[in-house]
Amino acid sequence: MIKVMKYQIIKPIDTDWEMLGNILYNLQKECRTIRNKTSQLCWEYQGFTSDYKEKHSEYPKSKEILGYSNMMGYAYDKLKYYNKGNSGNRSASIKDVTDKWRSDTKEILRGDKLPPTYKKDVPIDIANKSIIILKEDNNYYINASLLSNDFKKELGSNSGKILLLLSVKNNTQKVILDRILSGEYKASASQIKQIKKGKSKWMLYLSYSFKPETEDLSKENIMGIDMGIVYPVYMAFNNSLHRYKIKGGEIEHFRRQVESRRKSLLEQGKYCGKGRIGHGTLTRLKPIDKIGNKVTNFRDTTNHKYSKYIVDMAVKHKCGIIQMEDLSNINKDNIFLKNWTYYDLQQKIKYKAEEKGIETILINPRYTSQRCSKCGCIVKDNRETQSEFECVECGFKTNADYNAARNIAIPNIDDIINESLTNEITA
Repeated sequence: MIKVMKYQIIKPIDTDWEMLGNILYNLQKECRTIRNKTSQLCWEYQGFTSDYKEKHSEYPKSKEILGYSNMMGYAYDKLKYYNKGNSGNRSASIKDVTDKWRSDTKEILRGDKLPPTYKKDVPIDIANKSIIILKEDNNYYINASLLSNDFKKELGSNSGKILLLLSVKNNTQKVILDRILSGEYKASASQIKQIKKGKSKWMLYLSYSFKPETEDLSKENIMGIDMGIVYPVYMAFNNSLHRYKIKGGEIEHFRRQVESRRKSLLEQGKYCGKGRIGHGTLTRLKPIDKIGNKVTNFRDTTNHKYSKYIVDMAVKHKCGIIQMEDLSNINKDNIFLKNWTYYDLQQKIKYKAEEKGIETILINPRYTSQRCSKCGCIVKDNRETQSEFECVECGFKTNADYNAARNIAIPNIDDIINESLTNEITA
């Protein structure tokens, strides 16, 4: 499991800010160039292998024909003359781009996605082997290998490593660093990034890995999650009658308040004073952009809160599996997805579940709202209203979302529903 924590860089120890700023700007510029050239080389590599397949009806065995075992090796060889940054950090940049290229290849070739491109504010990559965390007199430092031998000589420095004092503002940040020092956590490939909001500052985005917590969980115990409009989340279990739900009023109320304020600001923009007129339209829209960010931030915070509650309930019931609806085929214009970031919530549930050692499975939600979780009868008339479920076969009556969540909690529910439908057709 890999997570990231942000730390502000307070100051360099072995040099001054002017020198450090010069170093970081140079490394940032080189990192951007390496990333963009890697993206171009991925195109080149992909084009060569595709042309080869057309001629020979098979993809080339790269090492025999190109002299490289894979796309990353091809890109690294072409870019090895970039020599300001540490070679391990250069490898980390190239790997990140080629990994993204491979994962997006189908979409790029179809034209659904553009190849990755990187702007001037790209972070500076630091390989895991280039990171050493130190602690002295309750102060925390990172000793980062950033410079190549050539760049080190150019700067007249004795070392390619730079010692940086970190700002540790809360106990969570402190615990992470202490656990890296103790060996409980391991520092992973990280980044240094410049933040230009207000006063410009440099931040360390420290990645760290650890084994998920081992809980007394069982794969026999499954939580099912139904997502809807009235209740964004309804939870049920395959071997228990317990149920939990989250009401949707909180975020919807906030969204309407913000939307009302946004409309008001748009109206005010027509006759605003000189303070908002500034240099024109962009200045007038600044308050509206801030309002939009409030909704995004609130949703993000709320989804963190809800996902934590959901995973805590799964742990409480010793669930080794959480099953959720696969929302990937739902139309994005559907009101179901418009006013609530369901996908984001699912990602946060998955992320937090992994930390606890819980597996997440996405199932096809088709017919889970019409199927009786007690007898298995699938009939549209079972759910005549949005809120109530009553089986026409066995008379089972309950909340419709709870019934759907119970179905979703059943192991292999996709296969069970398909089999039931097939039997109906052949009967």
